[in-house]
Amino acid sequence: MTAPKITDLEEIAQTDSRGAWLMTYADLVTLILVFFVLLFSLSKMETGNILDALKSFEITIGNETPKTSLFDIIDTGSLRKRKKLDQLTGMREMDVFKEMKSFISKMSLGESVNAEFTEGKIVLRVEGSVLFRSGSADLLPQASQILSDIIQIIQNNPQYDVDIQGHTDNRPISTPKFASNWELSAIRATTVLRYLIENGISGERLTATGFADLRPIASNYSPEGRRKNRRVEFVLKEN
Repeated sequence: MTAPKITDLEEIAQTDSRGAWLMTYADLVTLILVFFVLLFSLSKMETGNILDALKSFEITIGNETPKTSLFDIIDTGSLRKRKKLDQLTGMREMDVFKEMKSFISKMSLGESVNAEFTEGKIVLRVEGSVLFRSGSADLLPQASQILSDIIQIIQNNPQYDVDIQGHTDNRPISTPKFASNWELSAIRATTVLRYLIENGISGERLTATGFADLRPIASNYSPEGRRKNRRVEFVLKEN
């Protein structure tokens, strides 16, 4: 008698235990097909719909009831990459910070020049008296050496843009050239920016901002505090 033909995979698995692998193989092929269909669908969807789809696509692990969404898997991978990138960025910033500290100690300018890490940015702070005469926006002869070292740091670190910020104390100024501290702080910052451009730094990496007396770092009630507030800051931010 001729044996009946069995074409259904499930019947094969039930008839012969050796054919059980076909069920697993079929499930795997189906999952792969679903995955590629999902990828194709995601390429046609908007961001909001993508997130919803990823969250709804869940993978059951073994026979346990808890489920892991594809969104969670992708998001976890992104977090790991971001954390690793943040660590590398932090290491680079520390290297630049050390370079600045070395520059400061070499210049032997004491508290007139200092650097700090703040809010994810590197700030190099130079007191105004090191660069300018009181009430003036013309660079002193000694400023060229300090700015040359700063230029070297900027050139060595092309991954940073630099915002040059001018600051004053709160004593009002009114001269034919500067109507207020706004003009003085802005023109000082612009003077430094122009010097950097003339000495090889791309203008695309630079901005100049004047803050007048709005961002003090010390009390304006003492001569020492006012001296610290009159300053130019070089704020390095990743471009």
